[in-house]
Amino acid sequence: MSESEVTRDGIRGARPDRHALVGKGMWNGERPGRKARKGGKGRKGDQPMVPRAEFTSYYGRPVLNPPTWHPRDIAGYFFLGGLAGAGSVLAAGAELTGRPVMARALKVSSLAALTGSAAALINDLGRPGRFANMLRVFKPTSPMSVGSWVLAAYGPMAGAAVASDLAGRLPRTGRAATV
Repeated sequence: MSESEVTRDGIRGARPDRHALVGKGMWNGERPGRKARKGGKGRKGDQPMVPRAEFTSYYGRPVLNPPTWHPRDIAGYFFLGGLAGAGSVLAAGAELTGRPVMARALKVSSLAALTGSAAALINDLGRPGRFANMLRVFKPTSPMSVGSWVLAAYGPMAGAAVASDLAGRLPRTGRAATV
């Protein structure tokens, strides 16, 4: 058995090549071959048990990719989409209260805003094929999915309302599309 004794000054009577690696005063704050830290956290003489973590990924690439969205596109399709929706509600109100000139102007402006909103959304997604991919699955928890589905359903209805009003054909269908 070992006759070593732990004291405040270190280990007395320890076998050669045997060093304690933890605890205060076990090696006077120094590891063999290293200098003691100055001004570090913790008590004097404490050393970290695990080396400092380095966050790297395969092939030296960053762990997180930079964002691909553009804030102006996002603001653009939110604003223009809201403008189109508000214009359509006002157009329906004007249609139902007998104001055809106001209804026509609001329908046309809503379709223009809707077209701008769709263009900003597709530009934000990167290419038109991604918009079609958004329509493959409906995810109620994803605002982007819900917005894409609303845009895909609302766009043709707004277009049909404008086409019916400007052409003067199928007024009942145009009114139903407006409402």
